[in-house]
Amino acid sequence: MRQPEIRRAVRVVLGVAEPAIARELRDLGAEVVVVDGTDPAALVSAAVQEDADVIGATGPAEAITGLLADNGAAEVAVVDVLRIAAWVVDTAGERAHHRS
Repeated sequence: MRQPEIRRAVRVVLGVAEPAIARELRDLGAEVVVVDGTDPAALVSAAVQEDADVIGATGPAEAITGLLADNGAAEVAVVDVLRIAAWVVDTAGERAHHRS
C-alpha cells in the first residue's frame, strides 16, 4: 500500500512589513515569517532558523545570496517581494507535479 505524501507549506521570510502581501501569501497556503526591516543578515538568520524556502526582499539580492551561501543555505531562493506571490504559486505547482 502506498503511503500518502506529507507535504509541508512553502515557508516564506518576508523582508517587508506589508500586511497585504503577507495575507495574500497565507491565502495561497504559505507559512509567512515577517522580518521588520531589510537587513540582509536578519533576513538570512530568520530564513535559516525557520527552514525557509524563499526570502521575499526588496533591493539587490547579492548580499542575501552571499550570506545564505556562507550559512549553508544556498538552496533558499531570493525573490523580489513584488513577485513573491507568483513564485509561491509556481513552486506549489512544481511540487504537485513532482509528487507522482
